[in-house]
Amino acid sequence: MRRLFTLLGLLVILALAGTTAASAHVIASTGYATVTQDGRQVNVQLSLEYAVLARAVDLGAPATDDGQRSQALDRAKPALETYLHDRVVVSLDGAACEPRLASTSVGSRAGTPYAELGLAYACAGDRGVFRLHYSVFGDAEAVADDHTNLVEYHFGDDSGRTVFDRSHHDFTVGDSSIAASSLQFGTMGVEHILLGLDHVLFVVALMLGAHSLKSLLQVTSMFTVAHSVTLVSTLLGGLTVPAIVVEPLIALSIAFVAVENLLGSTRHRLPVVFGFGLLHGLGFAGSLRITDEISPELLVSLLSFNIGIEAGQALLLLAVFPLLLLVRRSRISVPAVRSATGVVAAFGLYWFVERFFLA
Repeated sequence: MRRLFTLLGLLVILALAGTTAASAHVIASTGYATVTQDGRQVNVQLSLEYAVLARAVDLGAPATDDGQRSQALDRAKPALETYLHDRVVVSLDGAACEPRLASTSVGSRAGTPYAELGLAYACAGDRGVFRLHYSVFGDAEAVADDHTNLVEYHFGDDSGRTVFDRSHHDFTVGDSSIAASSLQFGTMGVEHILLGLDHVLFVVALMLGAHSLKSLLQVTSMFTVAHSVTLVSTLLGGLTVPAIVVEPLIALSIAFVAVENLLGSTRHRLPVVFGFGLLHGLGFAGSLRITDEISPELLVSLLSFNIGIEAGQALLLLAVFPLLLLVRRSRISVPAVRSATGVVAAFGLYWFVERFFLA
């Protein structure tokens, strides 16, 4: 029976390491929306990264400046209306409001070109239950691996913030309180680390190199401190590093730690983990880039997002480390751990080559 549990533990570890490379996020995209009710009309000012939108909708030849981008958006109005029709939906008491693409322009956020799309929705009335549906850049479109939209809304006396991501596509106005918003951002943080396989494999590599609970707590605490520093610095606007730089280095960090485990060279593990933790913090922040003015509500949301990341990391440790300890006490300890570490290293190297040379 003990041998059976040992093999089960090994399979779980290898399953985490052997998940397909396509599941590791590479392209993170952040959108913004301001939703305002004006009587029977609901206005949505939607901001989407121009390059990602151009992959989802044919905007013609690649644009090199804002003038060309503006002209491309204007020419593509019919295609944009068709694309957004079922992906950005406002409804009143279950009846969809009639959408119209009222304006297009080009803006910039943190040096990145954005398409500014003004949508106007004609609703049957001005009172009732308003619902928002958002599914832009869905997984099936394969134009962005991780898309998030930060929404600020104003419906009469009801104002607040919400967030749409790959797990949250619908929102009912009036449902949001600080507690509900915090829960949503916290859940998003949990999902971000558990569904981002590069972060998962980095933590798995740390576990494979830890020989005791004490050493594990040391390295994970260092990782937590480091990625929290860059996460907060990036989200509050003090630090900007392009994803094309961050993502290959995150992949390299996985391979580096795994190879160190294989070589038995973990003497300087804490400073190494701190350095790589700074990189992973930039990766976490990539799905929630903030350019709006800082407010108490926004700070609570960001804190909740970070707490969610730590909760997701804790869940991962609780699920995997006991199984790893079980494997270490078995006869197959050395080959099992080295095999799992080799798989982690291989995927880290694969992602590095893919992101650095093929992106």
